[in-house]
Amino acid sequence: MDSISEIEVFIKAVDLGGFTRAAENLGLTPSGVSRIVSRLEGRLGVRLLNRTTRSLSLTDEGTVYHEHCTRMIAELEAVNATLARTSVTPRGRLHVDVPIPLADFVVGPALPRFLERYPDVSIDLTVRDRIIDPTAEGVDVVLRLAPARDSELVSRRLARARSILVASPAYLAAHGRPRTLASLREHECIAYLSNTGPLPWRLKGTGGEVTFAARGRLLAGSGNVLTHAALGGLGIIQTFEYHVAEEPARGELEVILEDLEPEPRTVFALFERHKSAVPKVRVFLDFMVELFASRAPLATKRKRR
Repeated sequence: MDSISEIEVFIKAVDLGGFTRAAENLGLTPSGVSRIVSRLEGRLGVRLLNRTTRSLSLTDEGTVYHEHCTRMIAELEAVNATLARTSVTPRGRLHVDVPIPLADFVVGPALPRFLERYPDVSIDLTVRDRIIDPTAEGVDVVLRLAPARDSELVSRRLARARSILVASPAYLAAHGRPRTLASLREHECIAYLSNTGPLPWRLKGTGGEVTFAARGRLLAGSGNVLTHAALGGLGIIQTFEYHVAEEPARGELEVILEDLEPEPRTVFALFERHKSAVPKVRVFLDFMVELFASRAPLATKRKRR
């Protein structure tokens, strides 16, 4: 029997006023309780109880020890209760890493709703487009447009990400509507500027997927800037459909060259396997599934001409 169990037997004997009652409560024999208390006294090197055939009483040392042990057990029970609540209630800081476009258009706008739903959870959101090691950097959940390369990580599918070409009605009225990949080269094409340079567009050609070097007067490393540029009539952009879910429905942007759309990519949530059982991680993952699913119907609201 460990020291904590010995202490609990000692406290029970004192609180119930004797070895017999303590034994009945603990499912032991009176002689067994007596031996445990004697062993505790021997280990401490002091007498804790004065024993007679009819009663027990605390020595001075026993009184001090009983008070401290009672307080210690109460604190331990409080800690256990707190941890038990934590194991079922989402709480604590959650570190999430998201690419810039997803942060701007999808995750960021939804965070107030998540935090309102789970008031005991806090979020540290880092926004990066590069591949990271979530284990080394202490990140709980990573959102990326590719599955995990590390076999230690779990990849959970969140949504299909359809890539589209859009332009404003004003731009198309002024410059014409491109009908082919060749005619696209005659237009002002605004590309996303990454840390390695302008990202080529992924398009579907006759022989499969091809890349198109978009080179316009404006290059920008922000999905918001690209969207505003298209809305302002500066040219054509390639973007993910959920980035501009409402603008086509309102007639502010038009989807063009749909026959050149590449195969959709998939948005994944990446996380360490053991973290899927952590309440704050579990509810965030479920919220992401719900969030991307709620945006999917908007994909059908584009204006066709």
